Amino acid sequence: MKASDFIWPDKWIPFKVRVFVVILAWTLWLVVSYLKYFVFQVDGVLQFVGFYAILIIWTYLFNRSLSMATGSAYFDASNMRLQAARTCIFVIAVIAFLSILFVGDW
Repeated sequence: MKASDFIWPDKWIPFKVRVFVVILAWTLWLVVSYLKYFVFQVDGVLQFVGFYAILIIWTYLFNRSLSMATGSAYFDASNMRLQAARTCIFVIAVIAFLSILFVGDW
């Protein structure tokens, strides 16, 4: 597999798996949000940052044209450095999402 194929998840992750990952992330976020705010009465707002991380994950898995940075940079498929940065942002978003869910605000 070429590096350019690895960067685009639709080339190596089946569609059903990508849909499952996004549904799992939304479900995790909703369940943990409910537990944090209604069951354990947590006062923090860090959980809502996890929403942004889900959007980054969703964008990486399904949409090639949307920018994933906070700026307006367009991720061109032929520019490997920008695509590698896009992949790194995805990995950071996954780590941040899991950290926020299971560590933050508790």
